[in-house]
Amino acid sequence: MTGPNDYYTADEIRRRLSISTLVFQGYRPFGEEALEELARNHIRRIELVESPDQYDLSDIRSMRLVDATCRKCGVEVAAYHAYMTSFEGVDTESQRQERVDVCRRQIDTLLELGGTFWCCHAGAGEEIVEKSYVELAQHTEGTAAVIAVENFNSAGVQVEDRVEFLDRLDLSNVGMILDVAHEIDADGVNPMTAAGEASAIINRCGRHLRHIHLQGYRDGDGHHPPLVEGDEIQWHEIFTTLAAIDYPGEFTFEPRGMLANLETLSYIGQAPERLADLQ
Repeated sequence: MTGPNDYYTADEIRRRLSISTLVFQGYRPFGEEALEELARNHIRRIELVESPDQYDLSDIRSMRLVDATCRKCGVEVAAYHAYMTSFEGVDTESQRQERVDVCRRQIDTLLELGGTFWCCHAGAGEEIVEKSYVELAQHTEGTAAVIAVENFNSAGVQVEDRVEFLDRLDLSNVGMILDVAHEIDADGVNPMTAAGEASAIINRCGRHLRHIHLQGYRDGDGHHPPLVEGDEIQWHEIFTTLAAIDYPGEFTFEPRGMLANLETLSYIGQAPERLADLQ
């Protein structure tokens, strides 16, 4: 890119492309065989989803084994998505502190592995969440880590709620994941499928946008590979707007499970060229 209003080239998209390991859930275990398949499809960066039956994001011994397996296959860990970690159900200060300690350990192992982006599902932006994120932000000061909250289609955690939460915190190392399948308007429409609305959502996130979950969306359901038949996502508008705001993060694709009939990993591997061709 030569300026803030340009589109991305295929090479620029590929350098920032990563995939969520959600793609393997319910299909195959995380391990060398799965990682080698990513590499064969030119996917070299991953967002690790929480998977306590396979590894512990908060245990450095566990994560060093994960890192060694990844590096053996030519794959890097870019981010953690601690989707099973939340501040929901935390009723006492001691419980809150215990949860924050888990998050701190997760962030520490991420940094040792060379990743920089961490997110949990947090819950609504109430006092417990705000206090905890302030403490986590203090913990990551002086590092490259960015911590984040994600939008969901529920009261208190939609895009507008998350932006207001981040405005209140106003911390440079706390930002937002925008998930393109998680926002539904009052008419039941995903705005990321509507011309003009997709760019409005991204612009509303503005400086807080530090990570994005990309996926195909059709028939009211997300987590498909990008650009599958019937995909309604406004891909050109999304990438044009990300370029215009000088979005700093990964392009993280988050298909759910291996849809073998759709050759999911092949779709992700070919996405940079197909998306660049939309300009």
